[in-house]
Amino acid sequence: MRLLLLFLLLLASRLPAAELAPFEAEYRVFVSKIPTPVKARLTLEALPGKDQYRIQLEARSFLLRNAETSHFTWNDCAPRTSTYRHEFRGFGVRRHHDMTFSWNPPEVHNKDQEDKEDVFTVPDDTLDELTLLLKARCAFADGATEYHAFTAYGDDLKEHVLEIVDREQIKTPVGEMDTLVIRKQRRESSERSTYFWIAPALDYMLVKARHVENPALFGELILRDISLVPASAELPAGED
Repeated sequence: MRLLLLFLLLLASRLPAAELAPFEAEYRVFVSKIPTPVKARLTLEALPGKDQYRIQLEARSFLLRNAETSHFTWNDCAPRTSTYRHEFRGFGVRRHHDMTFSWNPPEVHNKDQEDKEDVFTVPDDTLDELTLLLKARCAFADGATEYHAFTAYGDDLKEHVLEIVDREQIKTPVGEMDTLVIRKQRRESSERSTYFWIAPALDYMLVKARHVENPALFGELILRDISLVPASAELPAGED
């Protein structure tokens, strides 16, 4: 479920890919076409300071709670993570990571739910899993058909491949739309994959996303609502 929720990020904003505009979006999660009680909220906020941003992804129901937060800088499609935090509770599973990224030299410090600490070296262009698709959006908007990237999560460095595999006209709540079909796959995994449909006419906004565990089990995201947020909006008290 957590991996599926990450692919909300391609909606980004209806602006040129090099820019970021604050927004709030709400989604509904379906599993093998069946509606679930899981609702997700994605927010992007501009913070005080030059090119400082925070992106948060929250999903919750009586079954689970997922909360992820990334603080990063954005400079013409070049994100740099400073901190990333993830907490998941549900289905008898508890996962927690507090990660700090430093860049001279490039390394990541991680502390997990058992208070175990790890420090490991990463490539200079490593992303966290909430900024990955913000960066990929820029690549596809510039005409690329394939994008490779590294992300750090927990104590692990992951390599991802995203590629355009098809073009498709699909029906949406606002009518039919021409889309690019993107497949995301990890190098070390050939079974699980994620597909998402983005609309170039809407500045590469996400139309649909599907995460496939196996032919009989897949999850989908449906966009319910989106609104732009003024860049000067104050942050909620007590949150970081």
